[in-house]
Amino acid sequence: MKSRVRYWFDTFKHLKSFDIIPYQDVVDLYLKNQSLLEENKFEKLGGDNERPINSDIEKVDNKGFWGGYSPRYYNIDPHGNKLTQAKADVVSMDMKGLGKTWTHFVYLEIPFELFNNHQVSVFSNDNIEPYREFLNDIDKTDLSKEKVDTLIQEYDKKYPETSYMNTMFRSYQTKDWSKDLEVSQYITLKQNGIIYPICYNSSKYAFLRGSHRSFFLAHTKSDVPIFLQCPMLNGKIPKGEWEVKFEKHFDKTIIMKVNLREKYLKFYKEVL
Repeated sequence: MKSRVRYWFDTFKHLKSFDIIPYQDVVDLYLKNQSLLEENKFEKLGGDNERPINSDIEKVDNKGFWGGYSPRYYNIDPHGNKLTQAKADVVSMDMKGLGKTWTHFVYLEIPFELFNNHQVSVFSNDNIEPYREFLNDIDKTDLSKEKVDTLIQEYDKKYPETSYMNTMFRSYQTKDWSKDLEVSQYITLKQNGIIYPICYNSSKYAFLRGSHRSFFLAHTKSDVPIFLQCPMLNGKIPKGEWEVKFEKHFDKTIIMKVNLREKYLKFYKEVL
């Protein structure tokens, strides 16, 4: 089946859903795209760490920023109002259990319709429906800064409610309708595609992180790519189905059942 993922660079385009890939090969793919951002002169920001960590064998500062390994990221903002950060998921990611409970990732492409029909929130915004409306209107423009800024002003008047946004760095007042959502990230994904697939150092849960990418990318009618830890050791592919929970950001908890041998995904809403 032909991929429906829109990628910015060619780095990940060779992958097919259900590919099982050694840990280091996945890390190398992410770091290749990081190098491409460097080569293309995107602004380099953040910390100095540009590699994964492993708390099984490395000292981690649990009180420190990112466990004491502040990650490198890049500013890819095409709109010019504020930073739009792109960070390789694997940088500063804790890869504990490597070689003990897992050795490979599995690559999956999740249908965009799932997110368009069932995603209701992102990390710090509990209601993304006004922003969906905004994106539909954005899609009718030429995406120029002038048109986008005019539309933002219209929506600020239409949805005037505000609240405080708390981040790792500061607390500030913002409009509720656009809270924790950056139009520049959407424009980048719509014009160029995604730089980094979502990566999870888990085989049981997904989309607590990556909610912005899934929301924006799916709105462009691109499937959503994700790497999950593959529940296998010593090259033995698991028999039957295993379950992955999408616990947050959907109208109900979604259970994704994965079968690697027969290569299929099934999706269910959890019934309590």
